[in-house]
Amino acid sequence: MARPLGEDGGMHLIVTCAVGLEDLLRGDLQQAGARAVVSGEGELTVTVDEIDVVRSNPMVDRVAMSWSPGVPLEDAEKLCRAAGFDGDVAFRVHEKDSSVRDGIVRAVGHQTGWRNEPGDWQVNLVPGTNRAEIGPLAWAARFGAMERLPATTPPSVAAGVLRLAKLQPGMALLDPCGGVGTIPIVDAIGRDGRGLIVDLSPESIALARNNIRTFGLKDRVFAEEGDATYLDLADASVDRVVSDVPFGKRIGSNQENDTLYPGLVRELGRVLTQDGRAVVITDDKRRFADVVARDRSLKVVKETALRYNGVTPTAFSLTRVRARGR
Repeated sequence: MARPLGEDGGMHLIVTCAVGLEDLLRGDLQQAGARAVVSGEGELTVTVDEIDVVRSNPMVDRVAMSWSPGVPLEDAEKLCRAAGFDGDVAFRVHEKDSSVRDGIVRAVGHQTGWRNEPGDWQVNLVPGTNRAEIGPLAWAARFGAMERLPATTPPSVAAGVLRLAKLQPGMALLDPCGGVGTIPIVDAIGRDGRGLIVDLSPESIALARNNIRTFGLKDRVFAEEGDATYLDLADASVDRVVSDVPFGKRIGSNQENDTLYPGLVRELGRVLTQDGRAVVITDDKRRFADVVARDRSLKVVKETALRYNGVTPTAFSLTRVRARGR
């Protein structure tokens, strides 16, 4: 079994991301100096010399090390310390069989002196998958927790979809179905540029403003109530649009999408700059693709299939249709 802290000083880790974003994450980690291999759906095995290579990448959702009952856990504690945790380590055992769970709890407590705290842990031991998850390296522990609603886009998914948008420093980003603001906030964590969140729901906009304040972004990210089908924005004023739009399942309905999608696509064609780009996430795939084809101002240049939290949407990358003769 690979140890997280090898004899060469390298850290051998298991990192997770949304299914569909593995190759993007692998490329980013390799560019940062890591050795990364896609080892399964939504999973990579990674060797790094510095934990910041993993800790600083917002596409990484969770981080774990290989482990099985009886294996020493000194390296799990070292990872907690490397992530900046300096308190007493607590653990939990994720196992349905109570007799198995109780046996592991006793053994680990005796071996490490750690407290068993199922509701407030730093190390989550999962014998079913032979790994130990490192709590201080989870997304919210690395970047901060956001106020959420049930259908909120996971921030690690937002980070990957933002990569598809090919944002550059200084570009203006719009999320016209912005909810609690996850996409522009995640973007602002790692990029210099302005972000605008628009949503019809007063509750969502209130939460988005709370999140903006929490992350200290009130000078770069803004939130306002508005209709994605009638945006209060000038023509050709937005460089990039990235949005997780209602699928018609958890939010809205397929009938509502018959109005939302044509109006949204029309407005994207109006507000995007000439070299603008949009990435739209939806699980109502055929309806959205048909709307884009009928509109004719934008075209789909890439479709990225995703899977996370029980949904299987597609991220549609859109650019302008170039006029003939140009």
